[in-house]
Formats: sequence, C-alpha cells, structure tokens
Amino acid sequence: MKIIDVLTTPVLIPFKKPAKWSGGTRRNAPALIIRLLTDEGLIGLGECVGPTIPTIQAIVEKEFKPFLIGKDPMQTELILHQLEEYVLNWSQIGYYAMAGIDIALLDLKAKALNTPLYNLLGGLYRKDVRFSGYLFIDDPLVNAKEAEELVAKGYDEIKIKVGREIDYDTQRIKEIRRAVGPDVKLRIDANQIWSVPTAIRAINKMAEYDLQLVEQPVPYYDIDGLAAVSRSVPVPITADESCTTFDSAVKLIEKGAVSAFTVYPSEAGGLLKAKQIVELANSYGIWCVTGSWAETGIATVANAHLIASSRNFVFASDTHYEWYASDVLRDPLVFANGKLAMTDKPGLGVELAPDFNGLAKEEIREMVFYDDEAAVQYQPRIGMIL
Repeated sequence: MKIIDVLTTPVLIPFKKPAKWSGGTRRNAPALIIRLLTDEGLIGLGECVGPTIPTIQAIVEKEFKPFLIGKDPMQTELILHQLEEYVLNWSQIGYYAMAGIDIALLDLKAKALNTPLYNLLGGLYRKDVRFSGYLFIDDPLVNAKEAEELVAKGYDEIKIKVGREIDYDTQRIKEIRRAVGPDVKLRIDANQIWSVPTAIRAINKMAEYDLQLVEQPVPYYDIDGLAAVSRSVPVPITADESCTTFDSAVKLIEKGAVSAFTVYPSEAGGLLKAKQIVELANSYGIWCVTGSWAETGIATVANAHLIASSRNFVFASDTHYEWYASDVLRDPLVFANGKLAMTDKPGLGVELAPDFNGLAKEEIREMVFYDDEAAVQYQPRIGMIL
C-alpha cells in the first residue's frame, strides 16, 4: 500500500455563542482536515488544530507532502521520524502539522489491520471516555444556569475559564457551586494570565468552593513559578501551556512543579508523542487529562483513543464539542452522561459527512486571541498582577 495523495481542507465550525476566556473571545472552531489517499482505496483521516491554520496548511501541503507521497503508511515510525527531523528548527509550529499526519497515518494503519486505533496505542483500557462540561466567562447567574444544564446532561466534572477579574471569577465559582451542589467536580483554567502572587491570591480565594484542579495559572516559561504556586495553595495544579512536549514534561517533573499534565496530542506532535508523555507521567505518579484546541469530531475521537488506551486519565478530559453548531462527521458524536463510548470499528471509527465541504473555507484566519476591538479593546497580558 502506498500513499498517492494528501488532501487538506480548512474548515470553520461556528460556536453556538461567543466563548470568552482570559485571552480573548472565540466565535468559531478552525481546523484543517487531512485525508491521506492510498493506491488500495483506503483513506486515512486526520486533523490539525492550532494557532494559525493557514500556516499549518502550508506546512502540510508544501513541506510534508513530498515526504508522504509514495510512502507505505504502515511505516509510521520512519515517516514521523523524517518529519520530526525536518521540523527540528521550527518544531513549535511544525508539531501542530505533524499531529494531523500522525492521526491520519494511524487511522490508515488501523484500517489496514482491521482493528480500532486504540489497539495501536496499547489496547482498550476503558470502554467509555469521560469528558468534562465546559464554561466560559459570563455572568455568574448565566454560568450557574449553564452548569445546571451540563449536570442534567450527566456531566460530573466542569471546567471553567477564569482570569480577567478575581472578584468576578470568585463570584462565578460561588454561584456555580451553589447551583450544582457538592458532588460535581469543578476545575478552573486561567490560561497563564496571572503572576505568581496573583495566582496564589486568586486560587486561595476560590479554594473554599472545593476546586478539583487549577490549570496553568502562570506563564508557560515560569516553571519555578508554577512550583511556587503548587507549594502555596491547597488545590492541585496542572500544566497546560508548560506541557507541550516530552522535554517540557521532563522539566516539570525535575522541578516538582505540578500534580498533573494537561496533554495535547495537537501540540505534542500527535498521538504517539502524546502517549510518550502519558507514560512518562505514569512513571512519576503524575495525573493526566487531555486539553482541547476546539477540535472537530475527528481529533476529538483521536484524543478519545489515546485516553481509552491509557491507565493514567483519572479526570474527565476537555472538549468544546457541546459548543459547536455543527461538525464534519457523518454521525455527530454523542456524549451520554458525559461519556463517549468507544466502538470496535477499524481506525478512528468515524466518517466524514458527505457535505462536510459546506464548512470548508478557502482561507481561515480566525483570531482566537483578543476581543472584538470595536466592542471592548481588551488586550490580555500573561503574568498580570491583579
């Protein structure tokens, strides 16, 4: 079997409502859908997400495609090694492109072997993958009502974006806790917006509402700062932007900086590299949860295969899926009681919708940072002292 073509399609999925976080306001989920075509008729599906879809598409089309045409997709290690060496000097953006290729290669290989993709990652460890409900910054009572709706759907963990105003965020957490009761787990994500003293003050103020986790409270480069926050608050800290690659995970462990890793296959360079981080974490007693760049159903399912084949995911993982107005899949994903059931279909186990090109855009420059300048003029600054 040989790869004969690489097709890329940028898509833009509208959110049901604007999603405000510490870095700006999102209104859409941009992604790059990848299809690897073979001479035997099998097609491998992949997806890239990240900060700049036009750049990622150019990397796949102009830089990676020559490495892929004519290759046997069963030689996953060889192909990905070549790509990794090629992006050595620009790996921070190159890994976003590699991630989509990694997913598509594994989907192809699993289809050729007539087995679910999770069997290429260690086999089925759990039949259902738990996901958390997701709340962005809004009026405290609006967030409380949204939280009640998530619990009614069966979600027992809720992730809440914070980071613009400490007192406002505290009021939001208070109302959410009041609405959902004591048994639902609440975690907050500041997206590296706070300074170390601000993070300590904010977390200690919100801790009375029984937080499960705090995600990336300080800038990604401040590993010592993360460790200082971890030692100063009663809530476990998880690294997101500080934990993108195997090397960064090693540094976090060396510093004893966090209790958990928020792992992104999209940032790590794919499922195989993300699995390496998960195994490292497992060796050192670090918990894991997957993060979300607002993936479509393809990468959401790919992440689920990683979780389903790993022992070290004790928390519900991230997804923006409930916020989408549509998806690229023929059969939209169903989260029953906050869980996605894994199937025994070959590969990823999903198919593109016949009309998925209706979501396609010639060029996507979705700005996921900053607010609408005409409305707010909000300019985030990481490491803020509030």
